[in-house]
Amino acid sequence: MTKQTQKLVLMLGVGILIGTMFVMVMKQPLAKNTEEVTLDASLLADDILVTPNATIRQAKQFPLPPSVPENTRIGLSVANQQARNIVYVSGLSVSTTSWVAIYDAREGKPGSILGAQKVNIGNASVEVELLRAEGTLAGSTYFAALLPDDGDGQFNRLSDLPPFSPEKVVIVSWKAL
Repeated sequence: MTKQTQKLVLMLGVGILIGTMFVMVMKQPLAKNTEEVTLDASLLADDILVTPNATIRQAKQFPLPPSVPENTRIGLSVANQQARNIVYVSGLSVSTTSWVAIYDAREGKPGSILGAQKVNIGNASVEVELLRAEGTLAGSTYFAALLPDDGDGQFNRLSDLPPFSPEKVVIVSWKAL
């Protein structure tokens, strides 16, 4: 084999090795943020859930379906209800441990998470206690969404995320009366 041919074969081998490593790195899931949050209001950071003096941040890239139904979608139902600090959710149907998260509305889309409650397989209804002292406000629109648990059993808005496919997102809107 000539020296030039040897160099070409070596470069080809190195290129294949680099390409394989690149593909392996790209296939790995993104590292999860290990920050864990429980629903004990005393342990919550201001930007995780809404607390009385919290800085409110909008949910980042919530993959909304083409249209958000009012009140009921298969697996989740929230009737319009009186303004208070507890939201009653019914019609639950989950295949894995999940969270029902209640969002306020920002520009017609889910904004800040006001509270979340864990639901297990077989739970048909749940009450979600909101962390904001005044609860919901009469006349305002809110959203309820099912978020799969990431496996740690604690709610974390950064890792308990809705499905990336908008068609698989289970979310409904409802109004406080």
